[in-house]
Amino acid sequence: MTVFLDSNIILDMLLKNKVFYEESRSLLVLGDGHGIDYFVSATSITDIYYIVHKYEKDDLKVRAHIANLLEVVSVAGIDESCVRNALNSSWKDFGDAVQNEAAVQINADYLVTRNTKDFTMTFVPVITPADFIQLFDASSL
Repeated sequence: MTVFLDSNIILDMLLKNKVFYEESRSLLVLGDGHGIDYFVSATSITDIYYIVHKYEKDDLKVRAHIANLLEVVSVAGIDESCVRNALNSSWKDFGDAVQNEAAVQINADYLVTRNTKDFTMTFVPVITPADFIQLFDASSL
């Protein structure tokens, strides 16, 4: 199963968001040994670095976070066709359109995000972390 993760899932975990940390961590742990291939976009990696660095203020620590993240997720590339498709789409938010195109390009089975309303125009099934975990529990993959 191929699952594209919106950057908010990773940020919740790395920044230990009080409300969403456990859910995001559980989602990522779920992939171990269950045939789930997690992806984030290349642009998410740079955004995650920038945002976490704002809080951590320690370049080596943030780079270690990114290195650890890459042990759990793969990076979906953003190429010219992703950018052109996003530009030519009717999405209001260009960043979300690019994320969507990256998910489409890797043939994601799901796009997991807390902001499902931002991805109403995608052909990839969009699901919250809680719903994905519940789906996993129900189907045991």
